[in-house]
Amino acid sequence: MDKKAKWIWYYGDYEIFHSLLLHERRQEFGNDYPCFWNQSHVYPSVYFYKSYVLPVQTSFTAYVNGVGYVVVNGTKYATGAPIKCAAGENKIEVRVSNARGLPAVFIEGETVFTNETWCARIADEEAAVGAHPEYTSKDDNVEVFPFSYRKFEYVSVENTGNGFLYDFGRESFGMLIMKGVKNDTGVYYGESREEALDMANALIREDIPACDEIELRSRAFRYVFLKTTEKPENVYLNYEYLPLVDIGSFSCNDPDVEKIYDLCSYTFHLNSREFFLDGIKRDRWVWSGDAYQSFMVNRYLYADKEITKRTINALLGKPPYVQHINTINDYSFYLMISVYDYWFETADTAFVKNVYDRLYGLYEFCVSRLDENGFVHKVCGDWIFVDWAILDKQGPMCAEQILLWYATKCMKKLAKIAGKKCACAVDTDALKEKIFKYYYKAERGGFIDGYESGRNIINRQQNVLALLYDFTDEEQSKLIMEKVLKNPDVPPITTPYFEFFELLAMCKNGNVEYAQNMISSYWGGMKALGATSIWEQFDPTETGAEHYAMYGQLYGRSLCHAWGSGPICILGKYVAGVRPTSEGSKTYEVRPHPGKYKSFTATVPIEGGKVTVKYGENGVTVTSTRDGGKLIYAEKEYVIEKNRALSVK
Repeated sequence: MDKKAKWIWYYGDYEIFHSLLLHERRQEFGNDYPCFWNQSHVYPSVYFYKSYVLPVQTSFTAYVNGVGYVVVNGTKYATGAPIKCAAGENKIEVRVSNARGLPAVFIEGETVFTNETWCARIADEEAAVGAHPEYTSKDDNVEVFPFSYRKFEYVSVENTGNGFLYDFGRESFGMLIMKGVKNDTGVYYGESREEALDMANALIREDIPACDEIELRSRAFRYVFLKTTEKPENVYLNYEYLPLVDIGSFSCNDPDVEKIYDLCSYTFHLNSREFFLDGIKRDRWVWSGDAYQSFMVNRYLYADKEITKRTINALLGKPPYVQHINTINDYSFYLMISVYDYWFETADTAFVKNVYDRLYGLYEFCVSRLDENGFVHKVCGDWIFVDWAILDKQGPMCAEQILLWYATKCMKKLAKIAGKKCACAVDTDALKEKIFKYYYKAERGGFIDGYESGRNIINRQQNVLALLYDFTDEEQSKLIMEKVLKNPDVPPITTPYFEFFELLAMCKNGNVEYAQNMISSYWGGMKALGATSIWEQFDPTETGAEHYAMYGQLYGRSLCHAWGSGPICILGKYVAGVRPTSEGSKTYEVRPHPGKYKSFTATVPIEGGKVTVKYGENGVTVTSTRDGGKLIYAEKEYVIEKNRALSVK
């Protein structure tokens, strides 16, 4: 444990506090647009404590974010002044209250100081504390997220006659700074040139007065149009970001693939902030379904555990739960699955223990709303989403039942990991039997959307989930591949969101070339049009400004969307073939599948290290910075030794 003093808070409250701030920042057409789902709040008054056995007398000073006092062995002291502590047993307690912010405490001293070894309590509820390595000084402000900043210059400026259009060269995020603003000025942001110049329809806009210097609020944009008669003396961007470093990389004999990978990486960096965002311009919210995919990409790019934990804590909030996560039934289940996936990757049992009770509270809420058959169904206030597609949503949907089945399996494992008695009410074997009874059509080789309407429509979504979660046996999986996913008569998936799931299912079942072709055509199509980050959606039949329209708005489509970074996961997991095979990534395999690539070089993070895979005409070479790996190549297995190149022809 780090011996440096840190600010501490009630575990999870830091994420909840910053989530509240984030979800109030969205604006459209100059108006505030906060999120529409229920949000938890921090505990306004928290009790922190720790016992010490001190060999000699010492002293410490306590500081609080809010108001409060210190108690040492029953005697009260003020904060902000040195407190002496005698040798022997000492119980140190700090009460902090903050009605408008985040209650937190910082104690510095030679022996007594705050860190993750302290405990917190609300009434009789004991909990862990949270801390962040950025908050290690009494002057740090835990209510300000520790972003990094750097100056970002525009690449060109154009006088349009009624103002000035600035091009920053690529999608960016940060605060626009202007100096020497001579007149009142309208500011119009755009991810595209068209949007910035369309003052009537630009989604993000604001008016500013004449001033010597002004720093505007954080925005996402590439272009900025200033409606003014006089050009400001200087305009630049204070670029706001997290200094996350890529571990993953990919290149192959097709140079466009490396460029697509880099575009995906840049897109993902822009959306990696306090939490994983869906997109940086329009929503700027945290959605559980989007985050589920971001967790997968993160594992294959920079494998940052902290942003994953922050995002899960922010989404999870606190009981009592009165609605599904983001109001979406499937998103509640994705969050449970995400916690298990994170543990399987990292063996971070402490995290599971810290979130389990809240996660189980969410599970109980979900189970309390099942129908008489034990199926998930729409209750007032629910959003049965699954995908932006025309699906048969009358009555209980098959996709929701498969998610309930798999989430329950994850929750049972998490209970054991957390040291809790398993109390999951759903019998997964019985549920699986009922799903097959109501939804499976053996003669058609797949599952229908729903049974209540009697239309018996087969779409891809529930069948993709069945493959991803090993819901079907080998023969049933083959039938789904042939009669559903490879069947042109079954409507195609049209959203990048669910297409990512389909690509994972295709690769898992040996169809890597299908995904490679999609990467070149779909993601490559955006690159060919000059995209500097990956879009929320791409339709190659559209032209010009049609590419920017969505949700009934001319510029409603996000041109920088986290789920567009999926190729990073696909290339690392299925082409390079690197994935954990046991809990905590104690063991892992490298099963390269070059598909249509004649050669490739990939570096992939694995818990505790990284793996580099090189494939070419002479075979494959694997180098890893840790033990526990196994290369599976040409139907043979080879042990991967730490820091020793393994070459197989």
